[in-house]
Amino acid sequence: MKIRKKKKNGQGGIFKDILIEIRDSILDSILIELVWNILMFIPRMMIRLIKNIFD
Repeated sequence: MKIRKKKKNGQGGIFKDILIEIRDSILDSILIELVWNILMFIPRMMIRLIKNIFD
């Protein structure tokens, strides 16, 4: 005979929800910064390439 445990449905998940929100916001900001850095890297490299060609 198996004993089934009942899941608790209550306010105990508030702390977990806060941690999930913090993690998601940090992850989002890291992804946005990574994409931004990649987008800004391409024009800088193009400018350096053009300067080197015409110097």
